[in-house]
Amino acid sequence: MTGASDRSRRVTLMDVARHAGVSRATASLVLRESPLVAEPTRLKVRDAVRELGYVYNRGAASLRMRRSHTVGLVISGLANPFFADFIEGVERELRPAGYVAFLANTFDDPERQGMLIRTLLEHQIDGMLIVAAAGSSAEIGVPPEAVDIPYVLATRPVPGVAASYVGTDNRAGARMAVDHLLGHGARRIAYFGGPEDGAARMERQAAVAERLAESESDLDPAWTVPSPVSTTDGQHVARALVSSSAPPDAVIAHSDAIAFGVMRSLRDAGIEVGTRCRVVGFDDVEQARAWSPSLTSVSVKAATLGGRAAQMLLERIRAPEIPPESLVLEPQLVVRESCGCGRDS
Repeated sequence: MTGASDRSRRVTLMDVARHAGVSRATASLVLRESPLVAEPTRLKVRDAVRELGYVYNRGAASLRMRRSHTVGLVISGLANPFFADFIEGVERELRPAGYVAFLANTFDDPERQGMLIRTLLEHQIDGMLIVAAAGSSAEIGVPPEAVDIPYVLATRPVPGVAASYVGTDNRAGARMAVDHLLGHGARRIAYFGGPEDGAARMERQAAVAERLAESESDLDPAWTVPSPVSTTDGQHVARALVSSSAPPDAVIAHSDAIAFGVMRSLRDAGIEVGTRCRVVGFDDVEQARAWSPSLTSVSVKAATLGGRAAQMLLERIRAPEIPPESLVLEPQLVVRESCGCGRDS
């Protein structure tokens, strides 16, 4: 039996979506008479509207369509220099379109991420660009699909969330790094650092292990360990490892920031980078060229990635009915000295 409190509660669009077995975004498209929704789904939503007695407030919907010309830019960790290039690419696209970004740093904490997303929504932003915290899921914080604004995920997909996404082919980048190191004669290789439950680390490490197995070489388990994405953390973890076990022939670091820490620890231990232990990073940040030795790195084209993510978000702000799309950019190996090569190329 339905109680008085249940009858008095206003039926929401989310109620309609749940009743119809669709996402809130799909229910919204049906009520806005979008042609992108299939007829069977359209009928289910209309039936749910009728059965629940939902009243669509077109005036409120019209108000929501007014633009604030601001977007939320949610980043997982500003200590990683990768994000300097990424944000530059985002700003390069937003500025000509008249948009300003509110920057929020989650420190790779899903709970903090939920709080920041709620705060950004209170400022009536037009959309969100999210680099999700490691371990994010649709149930943590504010589920993006429950928010009636456009959003795009970048660099990290979120399980269970069907959203527009821009990222890099992590497996291809890892294979490039392994093949180059095998060409130098390395046979015992480690994948070092990155959040343990991060999608990029898991994809890259799996690709490294597969490629090494194909070549009858070994993944060094002692040095294949997670770490936070910073130079200091990479240095601390590598320092502990180098004092307890011999380094492998080569290390593929989860990021350039981590690679810098690894190289410092190796050098402090008297281990020459590029000969006794070869190092390859990921990201190809500006400092990679200036480091000594200069760092060989898998370029994930951070500025390009940020720019494409911003373009995708702007398209969705202008046309919210556009279905989600995925864009995966091909990485490129930039060869320098840390792998044993003598010059930049």
